[in-house]
Amino acid sequence: MEPTNRSLTRLDTMPDDMLRLIISKVGAASSTDYCNAVLTCKSLNFGLDDPLIAKTLSIAPLVERPHLANGYETMMESLLAANNLDAHYVKGMCEYFYFDNHFLGLHHLRLASKGDHKEAKYLYGFLLMALGMIEKGK
Repeated sequence: MEPTNRSLTRLDTMPDDMLRLIISKVGAASSTDYCNAVLTCKSLNFGLDDPLIAKTLSIAPLVERPHLANGYETMMESLLAANNLDAHYVKGMCEYFYFDNHFLGLHHLRLASKGDHKEAKYLYGFLLMALGMIEKGK
């Protein structure tokens, strides 16, 4: 069958819930792949206003360099509203070390560590022990 003779693409026949799940899995693996998928295919255009996408989106480049998050305020707000663990870790790092807001920084690090974010769990425990809260930091 010729590609021009098809009336519907295979993606167009899939239910939106399944497409959302596929895009959330792509976004959890790589934010670059998520952006490429959304930009290249109209039927996969699920944005960060979708809680499933926002909660699972990987922001690994910002986890490695949290200070760069200042340029992505709108995205970070959407991810924090969806309780994205990477976003809480990045926000906690920025607040604690960059803005010297220790209370808010520890709050976000605690949320990420409670959700089993490995780096957040380590850093949160370390900071609590450094602040003298040894039992809480263990």
